[in-house]
Amino acid sequence: TIQNWPDFIIIMVLLMTNGVLGFIEERSAQASVDALKAGLEKKMPIKRNGKFVSMPILQVVPGDVLFMRGGDIVPADCYYMEGDPCQVDEAALTGESLPVKVPRKDEKDKPFTGRRMWSGSILKVGECQAVVSHTGINTMIGEAAKAIQEAAGKDVGQFEGKIIEAAQVLIGITIIVVLVLFYFLYFVKSVPLTEVLEMSLSLVIASVPVALPMVMKVTLSIGAKEMADEGGIVTHLTALEEIASMKVLCSDKTGTLTTAQMTVYYDQTARVYNGFATEQMLEFASLASNEANKDDPIDAAVLRAYTKMKGASDVDHAVEERKKRFTLDKEGFIGFNAIVKRTCAAVTAKDGTKWFVSKGMVDVILKTNEDDGGKQWAVEDCESMSAAAKKADAELGVSGFKTLAVAASKNGGPMKFVGILPIMDPPRHDTKETIKKIKQSKVAVKMITGDHHNIGMELARQIELGTDIRTPECLYPASDARDALVLAADGFAKVKPLDKHEVVSVLQNKGLVVGMTGDGVNDAPALAKAQIGIAVHGATDAAKSAGDIVLTKDGLSPIYTAIQISRRIFKRLRSYVIYRICITVQVVFFLACLALVFDLRFKALYIILLALFHDLQIVTIAYDHQIAGVKPETPTVLGLILTSYSMGILMFAQTMLLITHGSYFMSDEFGESHFTSMDGGSAGGEMDKYMETCVFLQISNSSAILILSARAAGFFFTSMPAWQLMLSTAIGQVIINLWTLTAPSGLIAQLQPMDVLKVWLYDIAWLIFLDSVKMTANGLWEKYKPADVDYNPALVALKAQRKVSSQFQPQMHAAAGAGADAAKVAGTLKPEVKKKLRISRNIDEKDRAKLEAKLTKGTSSRGLA
Repeated sequence: TIQNWPDFIIIMVLLMTNGVLGFIEERSAQASVDALKAGLEKKMPIKRNGKFVSMPILQVVPGDVLFMRGGDIVPADCYYMEGDPCQVDEAALTGESLPVKVPRKDEKDKPFTGRRMWSGSILKVGECQAVVSHTGINTMIGEAAKAIQEAAGKDVGQFEGKIIEAAQVLIGITIIVVLVLFYFLYFVKSVPLTEVLEMSLSLVIASVPVALPMVMKVTLSIGAKEMADEGGIVTHLTALEEIASMKVLCSDKTGTLTTAQMTVYYDQTARVYNGFATEQMLEFASLASNEANKDDPIDAAVLRAYTKMKGASDVDHAVEERKKRFTLDKEGFIGFNAIVKRTCAAVTAKDGTKWFVSKGMVDVILKTNEDDGGKQWAVEDCESMSAAAKKADAELGVSGFKTLAVAASKNGGPMKFVGILPIMDPPRHDTKETIKKIKQSKVAVKMITGDHHNIGMELARQIELGTDIRTPECLYPASDARDALVLAADGFAKVKPLDKHEVVSVLQNKGLVVGMTGDGVNDAPALAKAQIGIAVHGATDAAKSAGDIVLTKDGLSPIYTAIQISRRIFKRLRSYVIYRICITVQVVFFLACLALVFDLRFKALYIILLALFHDLQIVTIAYDHQIAGVKPETPTVLGLILTSYSMGILMFAQTMLLITHGSYFMSDEFGESHFTSMDGGSAGGEMDKYMETCVFLQISNSSAILILSARAAGFFFTSMPAWQLMLSTAIGQVIINLWTLTAPSGLIAQLQPMDVLKVWLYDIAWLIFLDSVKMTANGLWEKYKPADVDYNPALVALKAQRKVSSQFQPQMHAAAGAGADAAKVAGTLKPEVKKKLRISRNIDEKDRAKLEAKLTKGTSSRGLA
């Protein structure tokens, strides 16, 4: 047996250090998706044998008739049969800000869609009976859970995968070298088997990046701490690698791009009639709002707007001041319900004037329904006022606003239509700027929302995202034209969970790294599918479980921060990989050349010590100062190998030059040791100890300062490393240099101080050449690398679409000003514009189909028409 205990101890220390740190970093586990199953033990009246019986909802089957009342969670996909007009909150499923009416008008060519109620939604108002259509995994929420399970278990990160491939290439080369050396030493030179095995083991140890898992975990963990400080909790460290390569960010609307808080606009957007002022209209609306019901999104929005208009400190203070001017009559407030669809208030002003005010839907406020059982009226001059109000309502609807109508009667006189207040969930204050920054980072941004199409378009316009917002119909069936459309679209509206999943899947199939943000159950499948799933602040448990990063601050700004942090992490890891491959190439080639050319061997202990010190010193690369790149970082094995092998081969030449010509500038003792090793009969054995120690010091010093070159894009002195990296490198080299100067153990020769100084000067001088080779290799790679490395088809498609839009809009506006319709406007386009035009919503369906056919035929390999 070999019984080389020093080598054994060093190897065990190295492996145990890596294993313990790796275990500590991997202790955090992914949260469960059990949130999707919450509440399944609830009971509900189910009709069996003609009678309603309270039964566990787990026993619900298709065809059952359910009885539900306000506050119930809908237990299965079902269809409304009879009962009160209901309000159903689908925010967690579709992202819609306000409850939807059930029953309502069916969607075009989709019968019974107005009666549909999704499993997992909440019945807010009303009582009804509904027939079950789908249960369990077959419901929309069940399909979401299934999609999450299918996407569970994140793959190896893209950069980590490339590192592993590069390491495999290196290990493969090393194995070949080991086999050649083994044959040469054992069979040709008859070296004892124990020595050959020891040399082979040292080569394998030198080639395997033992500290790679530790370096990656520490680097990513430090990055995760940075993210936590900026408002993001990383649940899967792999996501921090992937964000650096992210080329498309798909963002949910409600709660991410917007405040998730309805806002009443009382500026020039509001419409007033009959001589009323906007401020008066908002005050009437506040009188018809219940300040005690802070959970009602409409009343709360009206009161917040009223508070802002009055400049009050809070809603309560604003209401108290209003009560000094208006006194609510006894039983004068009539609250909202799903039948009357309005709120009313009878008040007396300070001057004794009697007012009756009401707010609600435009149609209801113009003329009430005689069958609803509430107070009845038709506004003064109802016919003409209806035409004006409905026109304004339609215009605001096209702009993405929901509307709230207000009417008032003075001293028992006729009801007069006061006006229309627009309501919208506004963008966050930083959304527009953050979107701009993300786009400047060469990441395409797409909005994916379950909200109405017009609302999505208006928000996209406000935040300058782009207004090409599509609906789910364009996602099916799959085709090349569909894929090109997904790449070019600015977003999608009215989508369901699996529609979001489909968009992410299409983008991934185009070779893009995709990030997805969301906050609800409806976002969970897409969050799980995307390489980077980001659950925003206030997200449901299901979204947090499916995501890789959970934001603790509002908005998208932490995501932009994550992009910057991840790109810095990428550069740190890339520096480590280049460094590690480079020194491995140096050592492996050096040992092979020494044995094959000079018939000499190098002490295996030195190789193991070099591996130990290098790996321990380089861990602090996790703290290094780096500047985030301006575009997504796409790792390639060829790029890593080109740079690292060029530098490694030069370092190998550097070491061999010291061996062959070091006697010309080193001390006499080195010269004597050189003569003994090369010409004094040491052939077939180990080189003389003094020269061997000098070579060990040269390799150690050159490898330590190599990190200064590997971490910088230019010359090593143009970028200052982190103090932690400098300190760990300095401590390691101080230990090595003091050891060579004192040689207390007798394992090495004691070097002369001048030889130590000359080795340092020699290595520093070579560092300049290393930088030159590195920059040349990087320049060649940037010039000749494959075009698809940095290619982002989503960005290219968007740019092409913007270019066409800039040519299309002047003609469109000119023709529209003359009163032409969209189809006629399309006919006025110049031929060259028509040729480039992507499928546009401004052209009718017939023209769109023709254009789509042309575009499909002309689609290039990059997905452009």
